Amino acid sequence: MNLQLSDIVILLCIMAVVYAWWCNSSIREQALTHAKRHCENLNLQLLEDSVSGSEWKPIWHHGQLRIKRSYKFEFSSSGMARYPGKISYIGSHRLDIWLSPHDF
Repeated sequence: MNLQLSDIVILLCIMAVVYAWWCNSSIREQALTHAKRHCENLNLQLLEDSVSGSEWKPIWHHGQLRIKRSYKFEFSSSGMARYPGKISYIGSHRLDIWLSPHDF
């Protein structure tokens, strides 16, 4: 079996895509866990127990190329109204959590 340089490049590209997908799903799980915990601490209900990716872009952060990811979610304070929330990450570190103004 002879491997060509193009075969190695294709294999490396496939491995890079799989690794990026795996890292992204890991950070999405972190976002879901942090959103749940934040809502519980404020006596809010995270609706549908899910977050959805809303933004993904490369940025320079402290001299290094990082990916900034944002995830949207919905929560409720009374069980009747839905309010939007957003959680942002740079790399695998949580940047901030934003909750829309809501009634108690």
